[in-house]
Amino acid sequence: MNGTFIRRITAALGMLAAAFILMGMGAKGERGERTSSPQVHEEALAGQIGFDPEVLKLVQNMVTDRLHRLSGYDENGYQVMIDGLSISVPEQDTDRLLGLLRRQLAPRGYMAFVIEMNEGIRTDRIGILKGTDPYDILQIMQTNGEEYDILTEDVVERLKDWEKQYPFEIIGAENDWVEIEFKVLPADLRAFAQEVADFCPDAVEQDAGGIVGLSKDIKATRRLFLWWEQ
Repeated sequence: MNGTFIRRITAALGMLAAAFILMGMGAKGERGERTSSPQVHEEALAGQIGFDPEVLKLVQNMVTDRLHRLSGYDENGYQVMIDGLSISVPEQDTDRLLGLLRRQLAPRGYMAFVIEMNEGIRTDRIGILKGTDPYDILQIMQTNGEEYDILTEDVVERLKDWEKQYPFEIIGAENDWVEIEFKVLPADLRAFAQEVADFCPDAVEQDAGGIVGLSKDIKATRRLFLWWEQ
């Protein structure tokens, strides 16, 4: 049993315990004890994470789910609470809401990005951070390819090198994956796909079915999804 698996089990148990606590709080509310209103919750959350309350209102007006605090990872792979927001959105609305949030929040100095894709339950999650450096997203999520001895710093360095040649935006990331959307496609997509294969074999061998398949996918979607099996 590897370290990553143990850490993820530990994190899952912690999240389960938190869920039971929240259920208990809900039960108290049903018995007539005072519970916080959405507005009080937002104001308290804004203070905890250092967000402009107006930004929280803007986000809340776009989604139906209650706002939650974002979780990231430390250097050992353990989940930690981050000064950011996390919201659940219907899978079919993810791209639309992500684009809307990014356009509305970027001028205010905030970044929106996908942090979870759940095809089985048809609900995704979007994270929001205060800042303008997209590579902070990878640092907070500690995006890495541990099984290939690829550190977060290696992912950042490789993406920065590619970005100089083919401008793109980071639109999603988690502990073991990152997704980018190209503004300018590589001129030689097959050559670029080979670079991807050398750096992230799983993205080519398991997802795209080879170099040709990946180059076609990039051309069709203008996106690249990198992931490393943990």
